[in-house]
Amino acid sequence: MDFISFRAYQGDAFIIRDNNTNILIDGGMPNTFGQIKSYIEEQPLDAVFVTHVDYDHLGGIFNLITDKDFEVNTCGFYMNHPEFPSEYQGEKVGFKHGHTLKDLLEKRGGTFKSITAEQKLKFGEIDVLVLSPEKETIKNLYLNWNKNITYENGRLKYKSKQTQSGDIINSSSSILLISCHNSKILMLGDSHAETAYKCISNLGFNAENKLSLSLLKLSHHGSKHNTSIDLLNIIDCNNFYISTNGGRYNHPDVETIQALENRANKLNTTFNVYLNYDIEEDIRHRCDFKITGLIFIEQCSLECS
Repeated sequence: MDFISFRAYQGDAFIIRDNNTNILIDGGMPNTFGQIKSYIEEQPLDAVFVTHVDYDHLGGIFNLITDKDFEVNTCGFYMNHPEFPSEYQGEKVGFKHGHTLKDLLEKRGGTFKSITAEQKLKFGEIDVLVLSPEKETIKNLYLNWNKNITYENGRLKYKSKQTQSGDIINSSSSILLISCHNSKILMLGDSHAETAYKCISNLGFNAENKLSLSLLKLSHHGSKHNTSIDLLNIIDCNNFYISTNGGRYNHPDVETIQALENRANKLNTTFNVYLNYDIEEDIRHRCDFKITGLIFIEQCSLECS
């Protein structure tokens, strides 16, 4: 199984590939689509997953769906979102993007299928187990979504200042456990650390019986709010991926690097931290501690075995 990361600025865009099977998970910013299009000209997509409605995960998907050269009817589309129509209203992160994306896809004859925890999907030899969000979280997402809707002259609009309770956009992010042959990749989207911990625990894993992974895509570009010691304690993994150019939000956070460093030292081992941009020097400069347990590797294509 191959893991391919596109350079998506501060966003996420990945291909999981096995032989002729290709799954796209998120689409990064709009300009990321150029990389995606170059790839799919030779390797058609079997499925597209949108983890949540943040624009740095959606931008390239807008361009994918509206590209006339892309055949939407040969590809499955998956996302947790309400069933309301809408129109595009700018790039600022918000609920509106999920509606707009759905509307654009339906205009081309396609449709999004909702995904929630415990669903199992299969594409060729690739198995996808959806760990999050739970149905109750989706209900909360819908409630927040509806609170941001207004009507002007009978037309559905969104409030100019959108609000959400408890960071519902990120907390409803999909978590996908992807298995192929003897390899497992955990894709955390922008999920919260406590949510990821709960999902893995629900599978029966704990500090004594850890979830063994070939690769963990860290949540929210290495944000300190989305990786915890508790989460790291219940996984057995030496390979981590951080998708960001380090701009705008200064990801990954120092606290996340410290957590990985401490965990590697405790296990008396080293972790490979893969990056899709050359930001190692910046990471080391921002850390006020010596990094000995982490090996930073700028690499966009990995073979996971």
